[in-house]
Amino acid sequence: MYESLYNTLKTAKNKWENEEELRISWIRALSDSLGIDLQAERDRNDSSYNEVIIEFKSKGLFKGKTTSRSFKEAIYDRLKPYIEKKAKGEGLSEGDYIGIAIDGEHICFAKMLDGEIIHDELLPFSLESVTMVATAFKDSFRRAVTAKNLVEDFGLSSDTGHELMQALSDALSMNLLDRKNNKIKMLFEEWRTLFGQVADLTSTQINGIKKSIGFSVSPNLPAHLQIPASLFVIHSYNSLIIKLLAAEIVSAHGMTSKKVFAQTAATYDDERLMRSFSQEIEKGRLFEAAGISGFVEEAIFSWYLDACQHKATREVILSSLRNTLIKMSFYRTDVLVEARTQDVLKGFYQALVPTELRKSLGEYYTPDWLVEFTLDKFEDLNWLGSRFLDPTCGSASFLLGLIKRIRKEAENEELSSRQTLQLITENVWGFDLNPLAVQTARVNYLIAIADLLKMSPGRNVEIPILMADAIYAPSDDPKSDEEVVTYSIGSQIANLTVQIPKSLAFDRKRLDRVFEIMGEQVEQDVEFEKVLGRLVRIKLLREEEAKSWEQPLKATYNRILDLHRESWNGIWFRIIRNFFWSANAGEFDVIVGNPPWVRWSKLPELYRKRVKPTCLQYDIFSSTPYHGGNELDISGMITYTVADKWLKEDGYLAFVITQTHFQSPSSEGFRSFRINDEEMLVPISIDDMKELKPFNDAANKTVVALFKKELRSSIDYPVPYNIWRARTGSKRTILPYLPLNKVYEQVQMFEMEANPVNEEKSPWAVLPPGRFKDMKNITGKGGWIQGRKGITADLNGVYFVNIVAVNDEDGLVQIETRPESGKKDIGPKSKYWIEPGMLHPLIKGASDFKKFKVQPKNDLYVLLPNEGIKKEHFETSEELLDTEYQLTKRYFADFRDLLLQRSTRKLYLKDKPYYGVYNVGEYTFAPFKVVWAEQSSKFVSAVVTEKDVPLVGSRPYIPDHKVFFVDFEVAEPAYYLCGLLNSKLVREFVESHNIAIQVGNIFKHMNLPFFDPDNEQHVALADYVQEAHSSGLTEGLENVIQELSDSILGL
Repeated sequence: MYESLYNTLKTAKNKWENEEELRISWIRALSDSLGIDLQAERDRNDSSYNEVIIEFKSKGLFKGKTTSRSFKEAIYDRLKPYIEKKAKGEGLSEGDYIGIAIDGEHICFAKMLDGEIIHDELLPFSLESVTMVATAFKDSFRRAVTAKNLVEDFGLSSDTGHELMQALSDALSMNLLDRKNNKIKMLFEEWRTLFGQVADLTSTQINGIKKSIGFSVSPNLPAHLQIPASLFVIHSYNSLIIKLLAAEIVSAHGMTSKKVFAQTAATYDDERLMRSFSQEIEKGRLFEAAGISGFVEEAIFSWYLDACQHKATREVILSSLRNTLIKMSFYRTDVLVEARTQDVLKGFYQALVPTELRKSLGEYYTPDWLVEFTLDKFEDLNWLGSRFLDPTCGSASFLLGLIKRIRKEAENEELSSRQTLQLITENVWGFDLNPLAVQTARVNYLIAIADLLKMSPGRNVEIPILMADAIYAPSDDPKSDEEVVTYSIGSQIANLTVQIPKSLAFDRKRLDRVFEIMGEQVEQDVEFEKVLGRLVRIKLLREEEAKSWEQPLKATYNRILDLHRESWNGIWFRIIRNFFWSANAGEFDVIVGNPPWVRWSKLPELYRKRVKPTCLQYDIFSSTPYHGGNELDISGMITYTVADKWLKEDGYLAFVITQTHFQSPSSEGFRSFRINDEEMLVPISIDDMKELKPFNDAANKTVVALFKKELRSSIDYPVPYNIWRARTGSKRTILPYLPLNKVYEQVQMFEMEANPVNEEKSPWAVLPPGRFKDMKNITGKGGWIQGRKGITADLNGVYFVNIVAVNDEDGLVQIETRPESGKKDIGPKSKYWIEPGMLHPLIKGASDFKKFKVQPKNDLYVLLPNEGIKKEHFETSEELLDTEYQLTKRYFADFRDLLLQRSTRKLYLKDKPYYGVYNVGEYTFAPFKVVWAEQSSKFVSAVVTEKDVPLVGSRPYIPDHKVFFVDFEVAEPAYYLCGLLNSKLVREFVESHNIAIQVGNIFKHMNLPFFDPDNEQHVALADYVQEAHSSGLTEGLENVIQELSDSILGL
């Protein structure tokens, strides 16, 4: 606020005798306060600076009315022609200019639109209105609604944003530290449990996030609440900014009795300002007056109004709100050219939430070019006759793309604004579970149709963006005889179970009215019996319905009444209404979007419990829990549930999802593509972008998958599969703001085809057309070979050590810990003298071997206390540590607490000694092993044998869990197998259906010829591979090995 400027003008105000004195006083005060040179016009009493023009009149000449002759003269006879003349002379749009009329008692802002001048309401001379004048001169022009401008004016580093977020943060901290329970604390906990679970952040990342957000929560808050509390403030602030933007849009488009909202509200006193925000913004009255029903329905982020009830926080929050309103008042919300073509609110949110925090939450917003490409998959679609749904719509990027296409088609067909508006609001739908996403999507949707609403006066619409769950929606269970639909929402804190009679649950209009009445009655603390009587009196329920429905309705009402009495009022019926609306949404011709990429284990526990029965219905979990099992990415679950519930038969679904669904063991259930006994989700095409970075802040394995819902019992393979790669000279990262045609210039597409490598749920082999047929000889399950995983120690810095010294006399070796090798802090690098009896040479990963040959990157040894995981193995290890290896026992004891916390130990070795290692057996100590890496860009195999351990002698290499192997007691079959594995055919086959970071047991889907010691080719191959292993690989030797392998494999 410009208090000094205001005080200067207020002091001078009583001395203004005429227009000239008033003008000179204002110009001098503005020039001194802002450090600018205002130009005074000689031929008239105007002053201007850049695109701001002032017209002065004598004090009080407007008489407080916009109908006064002096006011009309200032606006229409002075400001309008001057703006027109100045715009023509400077070559700018008339709409860029800000006109201001001042008579000392009042201030009025004006703007040009479509050749006419439009004035706002008269504002009384006050600190706020004077600040608006100063702000106009400081900014010099009206701001367009763009992501860049929103970030500059309201972002983390803006004065306006920082001030309000800090005020909100202080208020939240105060309420969270309050020992008593309070509404703000309960709302925060509800939000945190469902939407604010932040995980996997290191202390460095946490410190970076705290630094980048600019504001701070109280250091007295518990550490585990500080980042969630900061995020809650950001979400609350974001929600408030976009709702204010929406209020400006409906006002600027002439849809309400108010010409502006922000400008006028900034001048209100405290009580009126809070009342205005409560009624017009948070309860949505302003939007209802504009003919938009249910525009604001969440109440979680309105907690700032509760915070304003406290004197300690009211003044600073309201002062910050006024500054925000003043800044918002200069936005050109009457013209939304860029905002209608791009998702500007997405860019604003991404700038508010630090990248590391968004990654932790699994939030990746789809770049506009990827939205356009995905929508292009729907060829020859009837855009005006189809219904569309994005079931996890986020900020509504896909919906904006759909609306853009529908509007273009409607224009081609010469439909009226009213017809186009009706088509869009009936046919373009979005769901999301996150309240901020829902509000953002609604505002974006409003931006996309605001001009149509303006051209359709008197039409009421309801923007079909629902707070709803794409996986777990209210539904009628055909297998149940129950006449009630039971649905649970909220966290453990609210724990709200809703019971609605079936025939009411799926009658949307009546259910809305019932909820409306019940919500009003809850607010008034009325008991259920009176509410039921009222519902009958106003004919919402018949007498017989009231009797049969009393029990479920009473249970629902009383639970919400209890929450109301705990200060949780004004929220629940609005939320329930949305969830049940989704159950009445009907079927859609097209489902499109980018569902969240979150692993099952990262979902809140209560939510997992609620949705698991739904997921089991589709048999979507893997049957191999040790290979992921319930670690399916939830985008896979969403694909099935939305196709079943909302996609029409013969309808299309296009999702941006993770490529792992098509090749990962944990996604085997996904690959059945079976929705139910009769319908399948048939894959039509896949565009694989995993070799690129479509999301510039994440290394996701992105695909765009197109499916069709059909009545059939099997899938016809192969499936067209396009692989995208960067062109020579182009980078893998695709900048998010690039148009699609520029993206095409940077990439190449390779047409491939996909087939299940074995049975229908097996991973897909992606190969050039026709190539899969060449590999039929080696498909199937390996009968004579078993692939194994290396040992799992979980604390590499303790188990994987360097030997730095040898004491021959005492038979000891000195080892050194490696704290740099893992995320767990094991303390500084330390040296210990121990007995060497439990040390073995280590093969750690892909960098320790190449084709055929071992070449360890580091000379590491592994401490292996147990030679198996059975009871007798640990009894032996305990006896050895107590007798022969007491220094080794002491070494383990130094790390006991850390060793007890290892995840694998908790899962599989709970009742075993704390130092136990998993995945150990006789096979671990086999003298010959054929190894390959779990994580490697190219598949290669080598034979590993033995290596000398100081004071012990030769011992077999022990593979880590990042290395898979086949164990052999004799050399020949090992070298033979290694030769086959390194053949071009086998390598191509393995790489075709394995994810580069998940190359596991390759023999699950591959069957190679059994080693026959009497077969000359088999023996020759083994000999040549042994030569390559011992002496090194030459080109000639490699060619011989390849020819023999091809012959053995039947090529």
